[in-house]
Amino acid sequence: MTRALLVLLLTLINIPVAAAPRMRAVRHPGLEPAAIAEAARQAAEAAMQAGVPGVQVAVSRYGRVIYSGAFGVTDKDSATAVTSGTVMQIASLSKQFTAAAILRLAERGALSLDDRIDKYVPEFNTQGSTVTLRQLMSHTSGLRRDWTPPPPSGVSLWAPVTRAQTIQYLNAKPFDTAPGTNWSYSNAGFMLLGYAIESITGRPYAEFIQNEFALPLGLIDTGLCGSSHLPLPRGYGLVAGGWKLLSPLHPTVVSSSGGLCSTASDLARWSHLIAKGYGMLPASYAAMTTPARLADNTFVPNGYAFGVHVQAFKGHPLVWHSGAIDGYQSWLLYLSNQDLAVAVITNAFPAPQGGSPRLIADAVANAALASQ
Repeated sequence: MTRALLVLLLTLINIPVAAAPRMRAVRHPGLEPAAIAEAARQAAEAAMQAGVPGVQVAVSRYGRVIYSGAFGVTDKDSATAVTSGTVMQIASLSKQFTAAAILRLAERGALSLDDRIDKYVPEFNTQGSTVTLRQLMSHTSGLRRDWTPPPPSGVSLWAPVTRAQTIQYLNAKPFDTAPGTNWSYSNAGFMLLGYAIESITGRPYAEFIQNEFALPLGLIDTGLCGSSHLPLPRGYGLVAGGWKLLSPLHPTVVSSSGGLCSTASDLARWSHLIAKGYGMLPASYAAMTTPARLADNTFVPNGYAFGVHVQAFKGHPLVWHSGAIDGYQSWLLYLSNQDLAVAVITNAFPAPQGGSPRLIADAVANAALASQ
């Protein structure tokens, strides 16, 4: 399905959350504070001076995109400009979409957050432990960071891998810690959540995200990279002392842990939509943004909840996450008491510290707060 056809479908079908959707987000004249635009320009230019080829920045307030900017190029050779509609990889920002999918299925009674993962992915070897969906979403399951075997393994990260292959290699690894006893970031855990979604719904993960979130919410540039309506874009990495256009990992390698593509404008709107009851029920969002507890009833030390961190920014409640994958970095923050979201995507990873999207997001958030 092409993006043009998605726009037509959004026009014709009766969408149950009619107050939420909009076509590809654009600037709204008169709503773009000059301070935000200037902060975005300065921060993006600093990143490009560090070598980053291209940057996208978007800011939403009360669900309206009040700023959407694009800087630099998608390809150095052709000098193709980055635009606000350029689709980029968002890496681990995908995790909050996966967590939202699990929560939506829980709303429907299709699962309980405390269900064991092997109920839905029986081929996964829990090694005698109880591993729950809740633990997987909060990175407290004790699983290793990644499922991929170390080289030389014969596994190509640039070619399709199957569910069976992924779980085969994951089953061969011991747990890092006992489930529930520690916090340890795990892409492998979010891969299992994606497989659980597929088992429960009988639909591919990409289809579920498109039909449950992207289409109803008007996020027409969001979905699994390389799917029927989205490209699998290539970004740059600082490799062996020079910038190189990198081959993207195959979407099946990262899938529900980091395989989605989007734009900064879509991401800024997404933060508002899920917070305000369009993408999930308020109770589900409250669960998504409540820091996890370990088995000893202590909170995890970094405020991680379900696919997001929950902390503070300049005294304001903050929900955030980052993403990094070959060729791309991303940062998405949401200040809940301001209903303010800032999204940044760059087409550069590995990259120097000066090219971090967090630096851009923080600068823009500061300007947005000061411009009120």
